[in-house]
Amino acid sequence: MEPRIARRIVRNALLSVFIYALPVLLMLATFYFTGQRPWEKKAKQKPLIVTKK
Repeated sequence: MEPRIARRIVRNALLSVFIYALPVLLMLATFYFTGQRPWEKKAKQKPLIVTKK
């Protein structure tokens, strides 16, 4: 394989990994700077509705 083609394949692979990881990195950066921890919040339970006949 020509070195030029090998470099192009490596460059494209690294670019693909970067594009794939970018949204995750941005999400983690947002959590870091805002201090939000959505995984620590407990979901509110819906009240149980009991019907009488």
